[in-house]
Amino acid sequence: MDAAREAAHRGLLKLMLRLPSFRGQLHLLWQNDVGLEALCEAYEDATATLERLLRKSDAGEEGLIDEYRAVCLELESDVRSRCLSRLARSR
Repeated sequence: MDAAREAAHRGLLKLMLRLPSFRGQLHLLWQNDVGLEALCEAYEDATATLERLLRKSDAGEEGLIDEYRAVCLELESDVRSRCLSRLARSR
């Protein structure tokens, strides 16, 4: 598995932990939705950066921390929407 695919898979696992009610949908989408991989990779990158910033705990980084939190929430929202859209199409 290449580095990008590994990062995407780590992002998928984090999303499954963060969005437990969508685990089944995420598992299905991972197999069938090529766009989900890019979202998962972006989520991995954003959460890893956020974790690194939080560990540094530099008071001057508050704006950047808030920005990365917002990015993570936006990506989670995008993934939630993808899952709900897939559910609606399957009915």
